This record gives sequence, C-alpha cells and structure tokens, in this order.
Amino acid sequence: KLTDDPAMQKLLQASVFYETMTEFLYALELGVESDLRRCGGKQYHSGAVTLMTLHGSKGLEFPAVFIYGAREGNIPLENEKRPTDEEEERRLLYVGMTRAKEELILTCSGEESRFLAGLPETALVREKEMPVKKEETCHQMSLFELGN
Repeated sequence: KLTDDPAMQKLLQASVFYETMTEFLYALELGVESDLRRCGGKQYHSGAVTLMTLHGSKGLEFPAVFIYGAREGNIPLENEKRPTDEEEERRLLYVGMTRAKEELILTCSGEESRFLAGLPETALVREKEMPVKKEETCHQMSLFELGN
C-alpha cells in the first residue's frame, strides 16, 4: 500500500501546511528541503518559534514576524554566481512582511535595503542600537568553567 511507505508519510505530513495543491507543488519545485515544514507526528502549540526562509513562508500567517538582515546585499540578495532579479526579491520581501498578523520586526546592520525606502514612515518605528559603555564589560561564559 502506497500510504505505508515512510517517504509518502513524510510527504503527506508536509502537505498539511499548504492550503492548495498548487502551493504545495510550488514549494516542492522551487523550495529547498528546509523550506518544507514537517510535523513528523508532532503537535504544534501556540508560542512556538518557526524559523523559515521567505520562500517557505508563503501562504502562512503568524502573530509576529521577524525578518533578520534587511540590508543591502541580503535583500535583494546579491552574489557573483547569479544576477539579481530585483522584482522577485522585492516580491519575496513582500511575502515575508505580509505574513505578520500583528507585528512585523525588521532588523538591519549596515546599509538598509533599498526596498525599505518605499515603506511609509508613518508605519515605521525606527530604533537604534544602544551603544555599550566602555566601563561595562561582558564576560563570555564557557561550557568548561566551573559554576557556583
């Protein structure tokens, strides 16, 4: 029986996260293995953190979404191996941003992505990193230190 095959079970478990067959097939075709969410028989509860790519977020919604690294070179992704498809990159950022039902947090170090320039300033709250005072020192803990 086909449904007894372990590979088919994984495929079936991954498919429950997509509303339509088209979305599921799109994720299979264009995504990478880590884009597919597998429940593996686990029960998901609210309050859990889901880490995924912008590709993998399509069709899903979350109370809060963090998009880390919204800076030039990352969004849009620029590398020497392939030319950048700016419209596809803009669409992917839009997909990620619209997954947030209540709160969207974008982080950036360095030069902000040019795509963020199109966002209305009235919808943004910009925060700067607080500089660390010189007298404050941090102690890196070691796995091998003996604790108290």
